[in-house]
Amino acid sequence: MKLFLFTTDLTLAQKAEDAGVESVLVDWERKGKAVRQSGHNLEINQDSPDDVKLLADNLNIPVTVRVNPIGYYTKDEVNLAIDCGAKVIMLPMSKSVKDVERFLKIIDNRTETLVQIETPELVNKVGELNKLPWDYAHVGLNDLMVAKGNRSIWEAVADGTVEEVCSKLEGKKFGFGGVTVLGGGTPIPFNLILNEMVRLGCSMGILRRSFKAEILDRDFNSEIEILRMWIKSCSKRGEKSIQHDHELLKGIIKKYI
Repeated sequence: MKLFLFTTDLTLAQKAEDAGVESVLVDWERKGKAVRQSGHNLEINQDSPDDVKLLADNLNIPVTVRVNPIGYYTKDEVNLAIDCGAKVIMLPMSKSVKDVERFLKIIDNRTETLVQIETPELVNKVGELNKLPWDYAHVGLNDLMVAKGNRSIWEAVADGTVEEVCSKLEGKKFGFGGVTVLGGGTPIPFNLILNEMVRLGCSMGILRRSFKAEILDRDFNSEIEILRMWIKSCSKRGEKSIQHDHELLKGIIKKYI
C-alpha cells in the first residue's frame, strides 16, 4: 500500500521518506472550502508554492500537490505546481467525469494524477471514471459526509457506498479515508478501518491530521513498519476472519451514526 503524507514540515517529510512513505502531499485547495465545510471541524491548509519547492529540492520521493477544484485557474495552478517540482497532482471536488477529463487534458501526461472522489455526483459515475487514465483515486469521506448531510464520515463505509465505489475501481490504485498509527483512531479504532481497506483492495492511503496528532514521539520508522506488517497479515486472512472484521466494524460505526 502506497502512503502519502500531508505535510510541509521538511523534518517530518524527511522522517517519512526514511520510513518508506512514498510521497508527501502539499495542499493548495482553498477555493470555496470554508463555506462548503462551515460548521464542521475540518482542516483548511495554507500551503504555498515555496513549500513545494522546499520539499522537492530536499526529498527523493515525489511531492504531490492538491490544487483547487477544476476551474479557469486550473491550468495556471498545475503549471505552477510542476514548475515548483510537483510529480503528482491531486484534483478535489470533481462533480463529473468531464471535470476529470478536463484535468487530465491539462496535465497532459506531465505528472501522475490523483483524483478525489468526494461528491455524490462523481460517486454515481465511478464506472465511467474508471475508464479514464488517471493514476490514483481517493474517496474523500469528509466532503462526502458534508455533501450528503451525514452525521459521521463513516456512514459511507457502513451503508455500502465505499464498497460500491471500490468494487467499480477494481484494477486501479485507490484508497479511502485517512491512515493513522495502529492503535489510534477515535471513535473508530483504526485497525478496523485498515482491515476494511485491505478487504476492499485499497492500494494507497493518506496519512492525515490524525496521524500527525497521534504519532507524538513514537518512532516514525517503527510505526510505518507496523502498519505494513498489519496490512500483510490482513491480506492473509480467511473468509471467516474477513467477514468477522467487516461486521465488527459496521457494528461499531452504527453506534456513532
